[in-house]
Amino acid sequence: MLSSRPRSLLTLALIILFALFAPAGAQAQSDPATGEPGSTLRVATKPLEPFVFLDGAEPSGYSIDVWNHIADELGVTTEWIIFETVGETLDAVENGQADVAIAGISITPDRELRLDFTHAYFDAGLQVYVTPVSGTPLRSAMASLITWSALVPMLALVGLIVIVSHAVWWTERSHNAAFPAPYREGITEALWWSTVNVITGGEAVKEIRRTTGRLLAILWMLIGLLVMAYVTARITSVLTVQELQSPISGVNDLAGRSVITVEGTAPAEFLDDRRISYTAAATLEDALEAMNLGEVEAIVFDAPVLAWRAQSDFSGSITPAGGVFKADKYGIALPSRSPLRESINEVVLLMNVDGTAEELNRIWFGSTP
Repeated sequence: MLSSRPRSLLTLALIILFALFAPAGAQAQSDPATGEPGSTLRVATKPLEPFVFLDGAEPSGYSIDVWNHIADELGVTTEWIIFETVGETLDAVENGQADVAIAGISITPDRELRLDFTHAYFDAGLQVYVTPVSGTPLRSAMASLITWSALVPMLALVGLIVIVSHAVWWTERSHNAAFPAPYREGITEALWWSTVNVITGGEAVKEIRRTTGRLLAILWMLIGLLVMAYVTARITSVLTVQELQSPISGVNDLAGRSVITVEGTAPAEFLDDRRISYTAAATLEDALEAMNLGEVEAIVFDAPVLAWRAQSDFSGSITPAGGVFKADKYGIALPSRSPLRESINEVVLLMNVDGTAEELNRIWFGSTP
């Protein structure tokens, strides 16, 4: 058995060896960034217009402006680390590769289990966007006609045809062989005459001999022109409205539809919670391209991001279906128990008081979201 002195020496040697050969990552993890003035913070981000643009030497966008203001207030410099997905940025913070992550990162319970978040600096939400319908399938067109708004004028026209047919038959039955006196045969011929007359706008199939009948025929031609114009306009209106409307008018219509979103995001978690099946795209660009190619019917994603893309790169290609739902908040991700959290929170709160946040909202969105 070792005496107490050799045992103490052995313990000391083990401590020295561990300190000398401990992994660099472990040392970095044990010495988190504190944000002291003059220090450099590694900030992870990803492209997400209009919050993050990567079209210059340095990132730009709404979230970048927020962070640059925070960095100025803290007196620190920034080393940007660019990733492709939200998941990668969060992983970088969790494993010590980055001190901070900012883009358009939603604060969710699952993410709070892994990381810390600052106070929200942007209030967002989710929204459904669809591709404007450019054509009406035959089944949809026929279905749109079986509505009261389309059936009422058609039924009115049929009623007028029946009334005029009886009037013509009654006038001509005794003097015109083209309209036999027996009711069944005569009214059949009269119905044929009045229908063709109103459709073609002229007496094309049977001659009317009696003066009363001819006056009635002229009146029916004039009325027929107006009635047909009205009916045609109403039916065209119904078909046009049906043509321009998507069968998806909001989040409640997504069940059974082809939906897409970006994997590992708050919209994906929402769809999972609602048990709505969807295609998981690697990036927003992939999801929007699938929409543009007609591979899916709807996309669910952050409302301000889709609104920006709808008026820029995808103008006329996607349109909102319903309003914003599931309030969402963007925050800055930090390692658990990061000493940076309190100092960043102070700046975020001050931005909401001194008008800085309002000014950024005006610059990027025209108003406060």
